[in-house]
Amino acid sequence: MRLIRFLILFPFFLFPHADDMYLLKGGNVFLPDVGFVKKDILVDEGLIISIEDEIDSSISENVINSDGKYITPGLIVFSALGLIEIGALPETIDIRSETYNAGFDPSDAFNPFSQAIRLNRSKGVTSTVNIPSASGYFAGLLSYTKINNGLKQKKQGPLGLLTSYGQSYDDSRAANLMFIEDLFFYVRNGYDSTKADQIQFFYGTDNEYRFTKRDLEAIQKVINKEMPLVVRVNKATDILKVLEMAKSENINLVLWEANEGHMVAEEISKAEVPVIMDPLNNIPGSFDSLNATYENVSRLHNAGVKLAFYYDQSSGAHNAYLATQSAGNAVALGVSYNEALASVTSNPAEIFDIKNVGVIAIGYDADLTIWDNDPLELMTQVETVFIDGSKQDLSNRYDELTERYTKEEELPNSYRSR
Repeated sequence: MRLIRFLILFPFFLFPHADDMYLLKGGNVFLPDVGFVKKDILVDEGLIISIEDEIDSSISENVINSDGKYITPGLIVFSALGLIEIGALPETIDIRSETYNAGFDPSDAFNPFSQAIRLNRSKGVTSTVNIPSASGYFAGLLSYTKINNGLKQKKQGPLGLLTSYGQSYDDSRAANLMFIEDLFFYVRNGYDSTKADQIQFFYGTDNEYRFTKRDLEAIQKVINKEMPLVVRVNKATDILKVLEMAKSENINLVLWEANEGHMVAEEISKAEVPVIMDPLNNIPGSFDSLNATYENVSRLHNAGVKLAFYYDQSSGAHNAYLATQSAGNAVALGVSYNEALASVTSNPAEIFDIKNVGVIAIGYDADLTIWDNDPLELMTQVETVFIDGSKQDLSNRYDELTERYTKEEELPNSYRSR
């Protein structure tokens, strides 16, 4: 085994890539199915190439002493990062569409220089699952984007088709189920994408849904199991109906929110359906979530449901990094520490089949965050972030404003904290 490892590393001893090779020494590294273990990590050409108890420091000119620090995969958040700058200004919002619904993918509007991206990157976030909000029966397509500094970002997708079921629509729940079953039948049985054929499908109905060829092609991907249907649903009985629908339609399913999921946790687990949630959502926001509770996350976890966390609390994209706060609270509520941390790193990647991220393993993208303490503690600070093996600039608007208002003593008093 030692000989094999030597042969793997031998070319790097001969031809070190000084500019992009980094050696992270002695950190507490979060490894899949293990937890934190003291290891050295060697990074080159954007990838993790070695993880060992001890790697010779002479192999790289760029050595980062991580002794006593914690190293995790970069956080994967569910957000509108790069797609919303100021929520109160419609001209800065690119997650909405009146033209498309199922086929709407907002990631082409991604702005890598958003102030929200700078802030989240400085807090350990390395990538985002973009959340669309189109009007219509479907909200649009989920996609994946890295938030590295610069013009070019790695993207993957589409990851899933987002819709809602329950109180959010004016029509009966029964009618909405009938509609999606009829729509899937129509697409599954060789639809003709001409306008006349679409009118024929909707003939006799009085509804607000309009589908373009692009929309119908997205639905086809769900039917072909190329991506899952992601359903925002909260009421326990609605969750059961959605599980039943997914089984009868033979499609892959992901549940979103599921505030009453704890009431049907065994059924969700048996169906092997993952849940995307904020563990802090415990206040009934509608009649669909009257039984919301902090125990939701622990009951789902104990039932064996795969979970991924985001931070909601009506906070907007700027605070997407607080997914670690959701994960930390999940631990306090009974979720194992390793699973909570996985729920903001590897689980999102696994649920949506995002390639080569979310895990510290040889051959994976070197998306790494170095913390000065426990990543799930609120006072912990991020010291270093790598995305694709490139050390990121962690400057952000919050720090710049703090500097301006508290340390620029030569400026007028109105610019400084009193």
